[in-house]
Amino acid sequence: MVENWQRQGALEAMANSLQHQHQHQGHLQRSALAHHHHQVQQQQQQVRQNNNSNTTVQTGAARASKRKFPSNTPENVYANTKQPFNYTDGFHYLLRFVRERMDKEEMMRVCRAMAMFRPSFIALIMNLTPEDLIFMETCFQRTVLEFEKLISFSGTPTVVWRRTGEIALVGKEFSLLTQWSRDQLVNKKTYIYELMDNQSAVEYWEKFSTHAFENTEQTVMTTCILLSPTNRVVPCTFCFTIKRDIFDIPLAIVGNFLPILS
Repeated sequence: MVENWQRQGALEAMANSLQHQHQHQGHLQRSALAHHHHQVQQQQQQVRQNNNSNTTVQTGAARASKRKFPSNTPENVYANTKQPFNYTDGFHYLLRFVRERMDKEEMMRVCRAMAMFRPSFIALIMNLTPEDLIFMETCFQRTVLEFEKLISFSGTPTVVWRRTGEIALVGKEFSLLTQWSRDQLVNKKTYIYELMDNQSAVEYWEKFSTHAFENTEQTVMTTCILLSPTNRVVPCTFCFTIKRDIFDIPLAIVGNFLPILS
């Protein structure tokens, strides 16, 4: 009988032990499930954050890719100047112009003027690399950008042109003086000497050739006669300044005009 009690007590103890073990395992499983559920929630939250972050980055990148620099900014000048400017076409146009518009004496005076500065120009430019020529064009565009700001604060009729005479920038006061619009002069490749009568055009090239590579004086004071789109004569006092690049080659010419009223 004692053995039965002992056997029953051992069974009860074993049952209690199994019950405690089962409860403990159930607790561990619940804890593990809770921990696993918490990890899953954290992972899902992290995925959502990553997706949001990627979406933000992609949206920002898309906006950046769509963003374009305005045409009158230094960023645009440095980003878009990839080729040197072709000055040869401008001088060829000058020769055609003088043959068609001028008499023999005037044509010879212009040709002699070009012959004066051509050797110096060739000597300076012959050793330049394509990268140098692109740099020169970048400098010109950047210079025009700065003059555009200055001209907007000035009340003087002002024009900026290349060494070939091709107009690159026109102030609104010059348009008021001559009735030539900015679109007519800049967007249609117009040359400054086309706005002058023949005598004024010849004298301009003679003075330009004299001072193009002369270091003592870069500003020239003279007079000229401008022509409006209707060929109305506009007598002016005329001052032009030659701006050179780092290679000492004429880069831009800045002309200021004031009407002669008497």
